[in-house]
Amino acid sequence: MVRLSIFNEKGGVGKTTLTALMASFLAYSKGKKVCVLDFDHPSYHLMNLRRSELEIAKDPRSPLASWLQSHPVGVEPYDIFSFPPGPGGKYSPFDIFTSLDNVFADDYDYFFFDFPGLFTEGEPVSLLAANGYIDYVAIPIDTDVQSRQSALVVADALTREGIPLSLFWNRVTLTEARGDGERFRRGAAPFYDFGFDVMQEKVRDIRKISREPSEIAFIRSTLCFPERYVSKWSDSFIPFLEALQGRIDSHKPFLP
Repeated sequence: MVRLSIFNEKGGVGKTTLTALMASFLAYSKGKKVCVLDFDHPSYHLMNLRRSELEIAKDPRSPLASWLQSHPVGVEPYDIFSFPPGPGGKYSPFDIFTSLDNVFADDYDYFFFDFPGLFTEGEPVSLLAANGYIDYVAIPIDTDVQSRQSALVVADALTREGIPLSLFWNRVTLTEARGDGERFRRGAAPFYDFGFDVMQEKVRDIRKISREPSEIAFIRSTLCFPERYVSKWSDSFIPFLEALQGRIDSHKPFLP
């Protein structure tokens, strides 16, 4: 098994969307056993996304129900577990480690952590990183300077904990994707200076690829991997997902 997170301290860089996309890709397209651990208290975006999708799928007139009917995935939806904090809104290391050890005892191929965007002491991502519970981290960055600065701080902290990581460009516009790449080379320069791995595969901004909300909802679905919609943008999504899986698997520890 491998335990990983798509994480950056800055909000709005696509952590949860890419977690849902990657988890669904591995579960429904690659046939892997996947579990998502939602620590994003109090919003729990992934858990609430799953609940919303299950309700929507009950309506046979909904696009999601029609898709699932005509494209059965053949497996049960992957598990999503939420982790609430204890008294006072704080996570207890003992409670977290005990709960996770019980979850890790199941035979999953991949565990995804979805964390809130805080790396401060006492936050789940800090606790788990410092205690050997995270095997790999993918850090989304975009052309916003604050996003890159936040990513650099997080990458440095994770490296100090000995955690392998890669960075990737997310929310890339069509104009940027068709450019000569100079902006990305300049933006990646600080990461290269520290020896960090910056993926060449870039992810298009799903808010820009379609004005149709149902298509965007399909792309980030936790109930299916909608290859028909994703494949429309295969120059962005499919190569990225394949490349990220390769990086994840290359760091997969052999744990009992």
